[in-house]
Amino acid sequence: MNPTALPATLAALLPLAAGGGGGGGGGHSLPFVGPGTYLIFGIVLAPVYLMVVAWYVGEPSDRSKAWLGVGYLVGLTTVLWGSLFVATMAIDVLFF
Repeated sequence: MNPTALPATLAALLPLAAGGGGGGGGGHSLPFVGPGTYLIFGIVLAPVYLMVVAWYVGEPSDRSKAWLGVGYLVGLTTVLWGSLFVATMAIDVLFF
């Protein structure tokens, strides 16, 4: 990757993170895509992306343990989102 490409990419994404998709409309183009989504999936989770890439590209590399780690990440994410969905549905049924 070209070292100058990262700042140019971030500069191109800033209008998207500010809202409005660069069109200046002020609203979000997708229902669940807001500035927090770009912050969490683009910046906060960057070390996790690097960790997964390092499992497969780095030396020494153990493919079976890398797949085990990916399985743990997918399992934890599924349990987290599934439990949040169940809790949200329970709150909806109990209070609304």
